[in-house]
Amino acid sequence: MVRTIPPERETVTGVKSQLQPVSGTTTKTASTVATDATLPNVAIDKRELEALRMLAQELHFGRAADRLRISPSKLSRTIQSLERRVGATLFARTSRRVTVTPIGQRLLDEMGPVCMEMQRVLQRAIEAGRKVEGELTIGFEAAPAGRFILAVAERFRALNPRVDVHIRQLSARDGADWRSEHFDLVLLSHPITDPAFRTGPVLITEARMLAVPARHPLAARSAATHEDLATIDLFRPPGTQVEHRVPEHTPTGRPITYAPEAHSHEEILTRVGAGQGALVVGEHATRYFPRPDVVYLPLNDAPPLEHRLAWRPGHETALIRAFATAAAHSKS
Repeated sequence: MVRTIPPERETVTGVKSQLQPVSGTTTKTASTVATDATLPNVAIDKRELEALRMLAQELHFGRAADRLRISPSKLSRTIQSLERRVGATLFARTSRRVTVTPIGQRLLDEMGPVCMEMQRVLQRAIEAGRKVEGELTIGFEAAPAGRFILAVAERFRALNPRVDVHIRQLSARDGADWRSEHFDLVLLSHPITDPAFRTGPVLITEARMLAVPARHPLAARSAATHEDLATIDLFRPPGTQVEHRVPEHTPTGRPITYAPEAHSHEEILTRVGAGQGALVVGEHATRYFPRPDVVYLPLNDAPPLEHRLAWRPGHETALIRAFATAAAHSKS
């Protein structure tokens, strides 16, 4: 099999510079090898290691270079660079033949177990990354999101019995910092602009509604628009980005004002019912939070709320990818 040497500089460290020319050994070299007794360690990157092993197998620069898919001159420079850092000749070259020196053979022999162990460690990491097993903690904001995630988690666990999925609703405090590493994934209804996060497709779509006091003049209407938002103070949804829910001004430029801060969704609806302001919510509120003192009006000129999963690409595993895929196949 032809192996292409990748560009990454994966290094093997800890090879001591104690390798010295063997007493009584003479070699003919294509160039003089310089020594540097001040080097405490020699680091060999992956390309140099492959070059060393391939040349030892072929004992011919042209054939070894062909197998490595590089030029013979580049292979020669790689070996010379390694020899300078080791401080000894690794291959004896003449016009007719290439042979491994005793020091070169010693290096190959001692590097062998190290390389094999590196391969085993890498393989174990690859296998761990591909396994669909372990634990997931998933955060969600609104009731329909929680219901959706619970349904997906149930089906996912049935197919992957070695997976534990923990579902947790974002509180007002958590919502303000939904980026917490406590969560493997979060299902959010606001746009994600943070470049540190990746988002999946839209999983839930719902209309926006305006919750108003039952005694407010707007309550007699069948629907509301963004212009109506200038006629009543608005509460900010706790722990979320308000900009995606409500702009700062109406389409005609009238300012939108906000009511004093509240600390939970239930507190806001209580204050809405008491006539202290209004709240922009998703359509699910009409089913999950019906109240005699609150009327929900469709916000006709507002785009729908879109719920998506978000996660950190740097923490992504096969388990996270598998759950995100399962959620996308179950989207409502």
